[in-house]
Amino acid sequence: MKTSDLTSILFRAFWLGILLLAFWANTYLVWDVRLYASHAKWFGLSYHEFQLFQYGGMMLFMIGLLIFFLSPYLAIKWVEYSKKSPR
Repeated sequence: MKTSDLTSILFRAFWLGILLLAFWANTYLVWDVRLYASHAKWFGLSYHEFQLFQYGGMMLFMIGLLIFFLSPYLAIKWVEYSKKSPR
């Protein structure tokens, strides 16, 4: 696999993850009371705990996107750039 193919995959995966995160955040902002009502029945959560799980999940998801997609993408681009530039 060429590095250009890999960078293309990583770049697209990162932005698809950002779109998924935006969808999650928007869904949470619009439907928070209904989502809480359904989850409170299943798991017996307080509203505060539900909010913590939602924000914590979004934070962990974003950190995962940064670590597994954006960081390798930037590292590969950096190596490609350093190979092209004369020393």
